[in-house]
Amino acid sequence: MKIIVLGSGLLGVTAAYELGRRGHEVTVIDRQAESGAETSYANGGQLSYSHAEPWANPSVLPKILPWMFRADAPLVLKPRADWQMIKWGLKFLRNCTVTRANAACVNTLRLGLYSKLQMEIIREETGIAFDFSDKGILHIYSGDEDFDTARRHNELQAKFGGEERVLTAEECFALEPALMSTSRSIVGGIHAFKDESGDAYTFCNELAKVAAERHGVKFQYGVGIERLLAENSKVVAVKTDQGDVTADAYVMAMGSYSPIYLRTIGISLPIYPMKGYSITLEANQACPDISITDGTHKIVYSRLGSRLRVAGTAEFAGYNTDIRQHRIAPIVKAASVLFPGADWNQEIKTWACLRPSTPDGPPIIGYTPYSNLFLNTGHGTLGWTQAAGSCAILADSIEGITPEIMLHGLTMERYL
Repeated sequence: MKIIVLGSGLLGVTAAYELGRRGHEVTVIDRQAESGAETSYANGGQLSYSHAEPWANPSVLPKILPWMFRADAPLVLKPRADWQMIKWGLKFLRNCTVTRANAACVNTLRLGLYSKLQMEIIREETGIAFDFSDKGILHIYSGDEDFDTARRHNELQAKFGGEERVLTAEECFALEPALMSTSRSIVGGIHAFKDESGDAYTFCNELAKVAAERHGVKFQYGVGIERLLAENSKVVAVKTDQGDVTADAYVMAMGSYSPIYLRTIGISLPIYPMKGYSITLEANQACPDISITDGTHKIVYSRLGSRLRVAGTAEFAGYNTDIRQHRIAPIVKAASVLFPGADWNQEIKTWACLRPSTPDGPPIIGYTPYSNLFLNTGHGTLGWTQAAGSCAILADSIEGITPEIMLHGLTMERYL
């Protein structure tokens, strides 16, 4: 089957690899000059398979209003004249109930654990290096309320295979000695020992090379996608700035830009860009060796070889990708307090990206009303985590095979 994949980020490249290894003729189209140049470029580095708490949950509700007036708030949702954001925001608030949040958690966890298995297969088959670490992710908490909420969430996840270990503060320090130099109070933590970390950008580009060399996948970079052309119940072509291209099937993997193109053919999905920021610096011995999630400040840390990646914040600013220093500053401040021995005088690289977020949390994978158009989008902050599993599900859906895991809560059906 001839298949066109729209988008060459993590979800597009992994889809192309999976489809290529199954014998399909695959072409990937992207406006950038290389793979992984946008959202996948400098993310937090975490493969957090077993931690699936959605942003939309009851504990967030009382914090939203105070966060609107804080420059260092982990989530910034400022009212603006943007109908798509307003609709998304109302759906987000609707999902901030115990029942809905728990359902989203279970669906996200199921996909995450499946993705871990699929990632193991990809690593074994390709042998690519991407600063991979299998030491897990340590979630730390500075307040009793946050820690209690996390422990209750851990109890829920444990019922569905999300095994994690609850740690005392002393056990956190033993697991990551670099934390001992902080002046911050740490009341306890949770070690997601099944989780992993690695450089998503490197993985994306190395996997693209393997897909091209071993499976004949073609990558067309620097090609602007203008619109989808559809007739009746099928997509008939993709209009680009270099002419129309056709295939038997099409995969939409354009992240936050997916809904813009889908709306032109009558598909309306609640995907909205959640802007995130990251910094990257050269690491020293005072930096953590294990990947860390600061559960109180919503900031993540990953050691990527000789570098330390620090990422955080969720800002709703439409499709603006500007790097705003007043959003970078809180990340640097929190990181320098947690790890004061790191070299904070060096030149620090900054980055901002748009994460394609659904109001309930899980992505949207698989079928559409068009028989030959398939989705692989809406993964929010978990695109790196869920890429391998999502692409196996996608490939099964295209081939008409029943996926290995239940798809409830992972398709567009929940929005119809």
